[in-house]
Amino acid sequence: MVEKFRMERIKEAFVKLVQGDGKIKLIVLLGICGIVLILLSEIGPKADAKQAQPSNEVFTSESYAAALEDKIYTLVTSIEGVGKAKVMVTLESGIEYVYASAEKKNTDVTQDFSDEGVKKLHEKDNSESSFILVDGGNGKEALVKTQIEPKVKGVVVVCEGAEHPAVQERVIEAVKTALDLSSTQVCITKMASAK
Repeated sequence: MVEKFRMERIKEAFVKLVQGDGKIKLIVLLGICGIVLILLSEIGPKADAKQAQPSNEVFTSESYAAALEDKIYTLVTSIEGVGKAKVMVTLESGIEYVYASAEKKNTDVTQDFSDEGVKKLHEKDNSESSFILVDGGNGKEALVKTQIEPKVKGVVVVCEGAEHPAVQERVIEAVKTALDLSSTQVCITKMASAK
C-alpha cells in the first residue's frame, strides 16, 4: 500500500515536471531519480546480518605461506632480468593464536599472633582464568585476540634469469629485505628450459 502511494506521488511529480520550467524540470528530475534509487535499494536483497559483523576468522599456516609466496612472486617477477619464476616459502611453525580471556584473582591474608607476640602472616592466592566465548558459525568459539604469524624458515626462487649473478643478487636482496631474512635462508636457482 505504501509502495503504491509512493509510486503515485512519483508519477504525479513526473507529470508536473514535463509541463513546467526547464531548470525546475532538471531539479525535480534529479530528485525523482534519487527517490527511485532509494526505493530500489529497499526492494533489493538484504545483506545477511552475520556478514555485516566482523568475523572471528582464523587462518592456516598453509594459507599464510601461499599469501607470502604470491607477494614474493609479484616482487621477484618485477625485477629486471628475472623472467618467469616460481616461489616456495617454508615456515618454522604454524600460526599461533592468542585468545581473549577474563581473569579473576583473589588473595586471602590472615594474621596469627601468639602469646609471645610473634606474628605469622598467611597468604593464599586464588586465580581463575577463562576464555571469552562468542557466537561462531559452529556454536560458541573462543574470541581470537591476536594471531602471531610464523617465522619464515626459508625461500626458494626458481627463475629464468638466475644464471646471471647480478639478477641473483637483486633477487636475494629483495627477498631478504622483504622478509627480514639472512642470505643463507634464500636460494635462487635457474628454471629448467622447456623442451
